[in-house]
Amino acid sequence: MRIKIVAANWKMNTTLADAHVLADGVRLEVEHLEKIEVVLCPPTIWLTELAHNLPVGSLPHLMLGAQNMYSEEKGAFTGETSPLMIKEVAEFVIIGHSERTHLFHEDFELISGKVQAALRHGLTPILCLGEDEHTSGSKRQLVHALNHIVKELSHQQLEQLVVAYEPVWAIGTGQAATAEYAEDVCAALRAGLTAKTRILYGGSATDENAKSFLEQENIDGLLIGGASLKLKTFVTICQIADQLS
Repeated sequence: MRIKIVAANWKMNTTLADAHVLADGVRLEVEHLEKIEVVLCPPTIWLTELAHNLPVGSLPHLMLGAQNMYSEEKGAFTGETSPLMIKEVAEFVIIGHSERTHLFHEDFELISGKVQAALRHGLTPILCLGEDEHTSGSKRQLVHALNHIVKELSHQQLEQLVVAYEPVWAIGTGQAATAEYAEDVCAALRAGLTAKTRILYGGSATDENAKSFLEQENIDGLLIGGASLKLKTFVTICQIADQLS
C-alpha cells in the first residue's frame, strides 16, 4: 500500500519568523497523523533553521524538502545548491516545477540529471509534470515527457521516485482539474512507472477539493502551493489524507 503524501511548497514566501511559526504550527497539529507523510518545502535559505526544529527522525512522518537543487555535487555554480548540501537538512526535493521550466528554462536533460543526482544521494525527488493547456493531446505529451526524463532510472529508482502531476493551467488560478480528469492522467503516467511509485496532484488544491482527489486510485497525495501558507487549511488537508489512509 502506498503511503499518502501531503507536501507544502511555500515557494518564495515567508520571512524567517513566518517560517518558524508555520512549521511549528504544522508540527503540533500533525504529530498524531502517523498514516501519512507530511513534507514542508520552505525557501532553501530557511531549511537549515527549520531543520533544527524538525531534526531528522524526531517525527518520522514530518519531513523537510527543498524546492530545487543542482545536479552537480560541488563546483563553480554560483547561486546553486548541491544534493550534498540538501541531504544535510532535508529528505525530499522538488524538481522540474513549472515555474522552473517556464521562468528559468529548465529542459528535460537538466531535470533528468537532477532526478538522478537526488536519487544517487538518498534524496526523494518530487518530479513535477504538467501541461500548459487542456487539450486532447495533453496526456500523450505528458507521458512522452515522463518517459524521456526517467529513461535512465532502474526499477528500484522508479519505486523511490515521487511524481507530481500539476497542470500549469490550474496552478494559482483557483481552477483545479476535476478529480476524474486528474485520475485519468495519473493512471496514464503510472503506466510508465511502477505500482509502488507515488503520484501526487497539484494545482489549486484546497481543503474543499482535497477529498475528491485523495479518493482516486492513482492519486497518492497532494502538492499544495498557496493553500500551504494557511495553517488551518493545510492541516485540514493533512487530516483528510490521514482519514482516507
